[in-house]
Amino acid sequence: MVIVTKAGSRPLRSAAIFLAVLYTFTFGWMLGNPPRLNSLVSFLAWFLPVVWMPTIVAIVLMAIERGSADALREIRQRLTLPSGAARWLAIAVVVPMAIQLAAIAAARAAGDAAPFVAAGGVPQMIGIQMITGAIGEEIGWRGFLLPRLGQRLGAKRAAWAMGVAWSLWHVPAFFTPGLPHQFMPMWLVLPAIACFGVFMAFVFNGAGGSVLVTMAAHLSLNVFSGIGGSEFSSLVFWGVVVAGMAGTAILATSYAWGDLRDRSVDGDGSPTFSSPC
Repeated sequence: MVIVTKAGSRPLRSAAIFLAVLYTFTFGWMLGNPPRLNSLVSFLAWFLPVVWMPTIVAIVLMAIERGSADALREIRQRLTLPSGAARWLAIAVVVPMAIQLAAIAAARAAGDAAPFVAAGGVPQMIGIQMITGAIGEEIGWRGFLLPRLGQRLGAKRAAWAMGVAWSLWHVPAFFTPGLPHQFMPMWLVLPAIACFGVFMAFVFNGAGGSVLVTMAAHLSLNVFSGIGGSEFSSLVFWGVVVAGMAGTAILATSYAWGDLRDRSVDGDGSPTFSSPC
């Protein structure tokens, strides 16, 4: 699947506008408007605008770039899983799951155990993860920003640039009362998020530019972060996570990527609670 964007000769300008709007809103909203934690509904009313803003900003910019009809066509294509992409979907789910489970096991062995989520609470936890970051962020970060960076930087450099930018977008969470991030070691979590972003770029490009595979990867990471089993503050847990994510990102960009190009754009075209991301 090849999607030709119409951002003219200024895809980096579109990327810069996306990041400027998103960072301004997110930092202002989270740091200037602390969440209300008296109920799940009030928390989600505060949290959903943050995690869905990447998609909202992306859709608006797509419409400005291309017109509403072409923007809707691009979104539909992003939400399509091409023929032969099933293996990328499997990789997207299994890799973050394996890293998270290994990290939980290592943390528990090191004495950093915490209770697992009760079986009755798992469906609600998965539902919350689905309607928050796993779905809300992907059209923006992977479906919009990544291809536009790729037009000027190439697939590999765009993957790292997007990963770092996505990681830094999470910084306000570490200073927001009521979020678990304030108990997490930021110096380990941010590199892990950046490297996970690179991995998601890899499966996104491998699946022909479908955000369905990155939604699956994001959901897999967040669900297996949300099941509990380890203290949020465990250096062992986060050490294993960052090592696993970094190894995966380096492997993808140095070896496994091979001749895989960014197939989400034409090369000549113009354009939850307990989860860390």
